[in-house]
Amino acid sequence: MHIRSIRKFFDNERGGVAVYSAMFIVAALGSGALAVDIGRAAVLRNQLQNRADAGAMAGAAQLDGRIGAQARATAVAFNATQANSLMTSDPASLTVQSVNFYSEINPLTAATGDEDSKYVEVTMTPKKIDFILRRFMNNTLGDQSTQIPSRAVARSNPFICHAPPLMMCDPEEADPTFDLENPANVGRQVVLKPPLGGSAWGPGNYGLLALPDGSKGASDIENALASVQPQDCYTLDVSTATGVKTNKIQAGINARFDTQGDPYPAPNVINYPRDAEIVASTSTTMGSGTWDADGYWNARHGVSLPTELTGATRYQVYLYELGLEFARNGRETAYPLDSGVPAGYTLVTPPGENIPEDLSDPDNPDVDGVPSSTVASNGYARRIVEVAVLQCVSDNVQGSHTYPTNGNYVEMFVTEATPDEPAGGIFGEIIRPLSPNNDPDFHANVALVE
Repeated sequence: MHIRSIRKFFDNERGGVAVYSAMFIVAALGSGALAVDIGRAAVLRNQLQNRADAGAMAGAAQLDGRIGAQARATAVAFNATQANSLMTSDPASLTVQSVNFYSEINPLTAATGDEDSKYVEVTMTPKKIDFILRRFMNNTLGDQSTQIPSRAVARSNPFICHAPPLMMCDPEEADPTFDLENPANVGRQVVLKPPLGGSAWGPGNYGLLALPDGSKGASDIENALASVQPQDCYTLDVSTATGVKTNKIQAGINARFDTQGDPYPAPNVINYPRDAEIVASTSTTMGSGTWDADGYWNARHGVSLPTELTGATRYQVYLYELGLEFARNGRETAYPLDSGVPAGYTLVTPPGENIPEDLSDPDNPDVDGVPSSTVASNGYARRIVEVAVLQCVSDNVQGSHTYPTNGNYVEMFVTEATPDEPAGGIFGEIIRPLSPNNDPDFHANVALVE
């Protein structure tokens, strides 16, 4: 129809044409209102879904299997969904109606607690939207409003990269006071791999893991332990490797200490004294953190221990000898200080590098800490390892099998080179528990599943 014909139709003043004109106008207005209603509903649905997705993903990042995981996930899910909408007919705030946790979603299985919470479901409070179309249709079209629901389900499948193939049993299973997340346990020394006569973590298990690709050979484990930065990543489940593999393990660990003349040791390779309890008994796997710092400093430096290091951990003494500025709160350490000094911590500023040196015995890390080879690219971190923590009692860890970590890893400082046979132990000092929130190599790996 041409424009002139349309204009002529609307200019026609005869009664029949007027009726048709009115009907046409009402239909046009109704169509426009319907389009607006559909658009408003779509916008509100997207707003609700975006909030549900954000809440579920934020919550899933907290599902690390540790105590308080559900509480943390619930809190961040509520915080992540805070928003308002101009599309609603009721209060504008978009709020969470419920947060639920599941161990499986096919079939749907409710989680029994923090440890088996693998999925989080966030359901938003349905929001009402009134239809504009009803104003033009005299309320004859049935429902004049609708409730728009929204939900999302996400899970976290965390993985940690660049970790060596080391594990330990969770000491909290034997004694609740040994909770590795408790700051009071920072600085305790742990026998990661027992020396001759020591206690194995489990039948056939001496602190070693298979590599992420399943390799369990002594040479493969040696190479991974010696690597400056192992390339593979471990997921939530790890496989244990059996046997002591003493010579290979010694070579792998001691690549950090310049004892074999290998390249890429740490910048300070000195051995630090053991905890008194570990010195007293080869069957002890975890000490109290009490070590002879005063005697060490006097023997290696010829002067009294600096007051800044009173009650310090071996790791803190290590940083001090390297001349690295750090902060401490008792045994807790903050380094590097990218975000400044944390509340409650005290800044420690060494006068400069002061690594013990003995020119008469330069290859002995008991007395000389200055490496003769090219230092590793990761510098001070060459003596830091990430260790998987397994529930050896509840999961009956033994032999060569696959077990869940539930995301439990602890960062440790290797306190000394591995001695020659028949000793062959690996000794570490607890620095802190690890999570995706404090370790860039620990990834939450969150994804929406519904």
